[in-house]
Amino acid sequence: MSEAKQVLITGAAGFVGGILRSHWGSRYSLRLADRRPVENLADHESFLETDISNYEQMLAACNGVDTVVHLAADPSPAAEFYASLLPLNVIGGYNGFQAAAEAGCRRIVFASSVNAVLGYGGETATSWDVPIYPQNVYGATKCWGEALARVYADQNDLSCICVRLGSPRFDMDAVQAADLDKPSMGISPRDTAQLFGRCVDVDDVDFAIVHGISRHRKAWMDVEDSCRILGYEPQDGTAMV
Repeated sequence: MSEAKQVLITGAAGFVGGILRSHWGSRYSLRLADRRPVENLADHESFLETDISNYEQMLAACNGVDTVVHLAADPSPAAEFYASLLPLNVIGGYNGFQAAAEAGCRRIVFASSVNAVLGYGGETATSWDVPIYPQNVYGATKCWGEALARVYADQNDLSCICVRLGSPRFDMDAVQAADLDKPSMGISPRDTAQLFGRCVDVDDVDFAIVHGISRHRKAWMDVEDSCRILGYEPQDGTAMV
């Protein structure tokens, strides 16, 4: 039996970090990094207190890791730039890529956001390669992260996958008939875990931007490239009703 991959999750105390931990189980050896404590560690998990705006701390977190799942950021579209977005999303985003490259990690999976293309408004399912179209500075910081991924994939021996994550709170049991023909950006927790797991496991991807949604009748973002590139197979969404 092969040894489990060593995976670093930054922002591990957050909502998405909790989804990955609960659904992945012992699939990977997890190093959990956050400024806040992560509770109830399992045998395959370790915690490292980490401020992503501190480069030396990020480098220490990345040492010995196969894949960095870089979730840590301020997730609020209303976040203030100098107080929060600059240290966390801009500097912290850069530190994630640079530390992963310096530490010799195989891959970084960067949590981008639907906010990078929010301006398209959900009228059609946005493809990954349309021009970026943020509607807030938070979204612009996610575009910055995607641009960093392009640089580090080209200039370093680092595989970079950006996940434009929709809302990871989609609940199949809560879907109403009126929801079926409305554009959705939702992704269920189990699809979230599957998608990020495929980002960790897939081979031969130097750079990709993929869309983090379930399969919907009408979607803000196209999911077919994500399926083709990653081998992702959504189990949930309005298309399944």
